[in-house]
Amino acid sequence: MIYQTSRPAYQALKRKIVDGEFPFGAPITVKALESEFEFSAIPIREALIALAAEDLIDFYPGRGFFNKRLDAESIAMRLEFLQNLLLASAATLPDGRKNLVRKRLLDDGIRLREPANSIFESVRLITDILDTYFVHPTAIFTRTAIAQCARYLTIDEQKHDPEGEIGKAAFSYLWLASSRQPVPLTEKLGRFFDIRKRRIVDTIQAVKERDLLAGHPMVFSGASF
Repeated sequence: MIYQTSRPAYQALKRKIVDGEFPFGAPITVKALESEFEFSAIPIREALIALAAEDLIDFYPGRGFFNKRLDAESIAMRLEFLQNLLLASAATLPDGRKNLVRKRLLDDGIRLREPANSIFESVRLITDILDTYFVHPTAIFTRTAIAQCARYLTIDEQKHDPEGEIGKAAFSYLWLASSRQPVPLTEKLGRFFDIRKRRIVDTIQAVKERDLLAGHPMVFSGASF
């Protein structure tokens, strides 16, 4: 739970994490964030605790907060979890809400398919649709899982699919989930995730090489989002 007084700090930090502004594995200190943002130490610490509870960052007692490292096994588990949650969200969508989802997609579809200003904005748009029309608590878990996976999936796009497959895949998934006709949702979703799971190691290696060239060798040992 995040207190209302700490929500602005929480949103600002979450944006930085999801957008990849912290190096993988880098420490995240309250003091440094105080200098960067116009927030005091208390809301920043509360925001960091909430983000650690969502598993967007790591917290080690006695050491502090750290951005995630890229770890192949962890990424595979996260992608598997997200895949299952998306299927569960589709299964819990009542027929009476399907027309509402379709109307929302027609209204927001152009924004969803166009490149967003940031990964965070894309995540917020997709999860806002999920939160509004899918049954809780499935939507809550799915929202968090999307945020956890968004940074890695964007890196995967940059390496393998430069045309922005995340937005297209999200729109396609939501459109199929809101169909009144039987659709091969499991097969289509499985194909999307299976491809990305198979190339995790290759994607991580590309990120390591990129960051080494950029002068950030210290933050790696098997890399996360």
